[in-house]
Amino acid sequence: MLGTCSSTTNNCTGKSFCPDQAGKLTQCLPCKDECLTCSGTTAGNAICETCRPGMFLTDRDTCADCDTKCLTCASYNNACTSCRVGEKLSSDECFTACTSNSDCASNQFCENKLCYTCLSNCATCADTTFHCTSCSNGSGLVRGSCRKCTASNCDNCDGQLNTCKKCSPGFRLQGTSCQPCSVTNCANCAAKKDTCELCKNNYRLSGNTCTACAENLNQKCQCGMAENCTTCGASNSGICGSCLPGFFKGTDTGSDTCIACPVNCTTCTSSSVCTACEDRFSIDGNNCVACADANCNTCSTNKNTCTACKDGFVQQSGKCEKLCKPDDGICAMDQICDSVCKTCTGNCATCKDSVDKCVTCKSGFTLEDDKCEACPDGCANCDGGQNSCKICKDGCYMQDGDCNSCEGNMTKQCKCDEAVNCATCDTSNKGKCGTCITGYKKATGDTCSTCSDGYLMVGIACAKCNNNCATCSKSLEKCDTCVSSYNISINQTCEKDCTEALTDDKVCVAEKIVDCGGTDQITACKCGTTVNCFKCDSSDKEKCESCMTGYKLENQKCDSCADGYTDLATFCFIQGETTDVNLSSGAVTGIIIAVLLVVGGVAGGVFWCMKKSKVNSEIETSNSNIK
Repeated sequence: MLGTCSSTTNNCTGKSFCPDQAGKLTQCLPCKDECLTCSGTTAGNAICETCRPGMFLTDRDTCADCDTKCLTCASYNNACTSCRVGEKLSSDECFTACTSNSDCASNQFCENKLCYTCLSNCATCADTTFHCTSCSNGSGLVRGSCRKCTASNCDNCDGQLNTCKKCSPGFRLQGTSCQPCSVTNCANCAAKKDTCELCKNNYRLSGNTCTACAENLNQKCQCGMAENCTTCGASNSGICGSCLPGFFKGTDTGSDTCIACPVNCTTCTSSSVCTACEDRFSIDGNNCVACADANCNTCSTNKNTCTACKDGFVQQSGKCEKLCKPDDGICAMDQICDSVCKTCTGNCATCKDSVDKCVTCKSGFTLEDDKCEACPDGCANCDGGQNSCKICKDGCYMQDGDCNSCEGNMTKQCKCDEAVNCATCDTSNKGKCGTCITGYKKATGDTCSTCSDGYLMVGIACAKCNNNCATCSKSLEKCDTCVSSYNISINQTCEKDCTEALTDDKVCVAEKIVDCGGTDQITACKCGTTVNCFKCDSSDKEKCESCMTGYKLENQKCDSCADGYTDLATFCFIQGETTDVNLSSGAVTGIIIAVLLVVGGVAGGVFWCMKKSKVNSEIETSNSNIK
């Protein structure tokens, strides 16, 4: 709202005024855009009193623009009173601040930290505005001054004004004078021969002729500095009227230049909308997507159906098939040549004569009467017949020639790619064990290469420790610790507890409670909470009188190992013993041979489940021999 006013009150707001002779309440009128304040009787005859910033008040009471470098200027002579950012005020003018000539425009020089402009016909100058170092077109440099060339149609005549060095567009230098190009519509022609180098705007160079541009020719047109045009704009200036294929007119960017279409587009309306595509691509919405068949030249809009093929291929039922001749070797292993390369069917790995006459089969199939029949469930290789499985699939184990699921398995070797000793496979990686077979536990990298508690590595396989051993480390028959309800003896065997509770100075021998200190005692005597006693002290049953073999008595306790004995799992046993498996020669040989067969199968990239079953059988047999 502009407000209201009268001869006695003035409520006009902003850039508005109260009309002269407004005796009664009336509407305020707007000033002209360039006025900051104004007066008058009507909006049409209002005159400016002050101007907005960047303008000054003329003697005709109108506002005019200050010099472009001025921020504000005086009303009486357009002299600058303040400057824009980066400019400095000097003698009523605004100059660009500088420290050297490089801070100034090409037609300026730096002096006293201000950029001064050369004379109008100087292209560059030094030290003063009058000392030209080069001239603008049509002038020549003579002793520091630029003078108009006297030679006709000349752009550069340095040294002698009547001797031309460079001609104006449309002329060529012949000797020291400029002669018109003989090629019609030529902008630049060669100096020594009448050959056109550049045509005028809206013409294109074809051989040595400048031909008018035409949109339907799809050939590059000369349009000043604009690139990729087929025609120029209406003014024939440096803007495009139409564009080459693969470009669009970028009016949406505020210019009339030709901008490249998105990748694989031949025509488009913007940087995001394709209307036609290159070979081997089709329109999908606004984009170009590759044909599904790499051998298509063109394909339907759904990209899945070929409409034309590359050389060497023929279109058949929407697909591009490779042309071939018998025995030319261009077809793949799973193809035959029948004018075109045709892929074998029916799970054939290779075929002959026809696509359904198999020679070899894919994995999981066996050849029977030129057909590939599926192997039984879980079988990866049954070459030789459906009932003769040789290799199980991952996640299965072999038993009696059949492949069974490893789910819930604990003892049979499961096929998990090249991993060994697996009971089940890892659900996320079939090349790793999920769980290990009995006797093994997972080590670093999820491999089942370490023996579990109660088992000992014998050669390259884990065998079960002696009965009632919880752990053993030196021999299958010599325990380190015992299972519940058994006690370790001085012979490293596990002796069963008596059914009744022991009292002090008593020991269990052959499952009977007897007095401590007897010749057949091989386990510790009960002496309160004191351990490893052979016999309790007669006056204090909480203390030892003597120790079990392997321990020494100190302060009536048996906590330390005697000389020649070592601490093993909190018990003292004789030093220097090596692993002694004590298996029959047949059992040991069976373990080693069977495990080598397993490792050999893995090294070949194929694991034979039945071989590992033999390993397990041999280990179980050896354990039963120990028992």
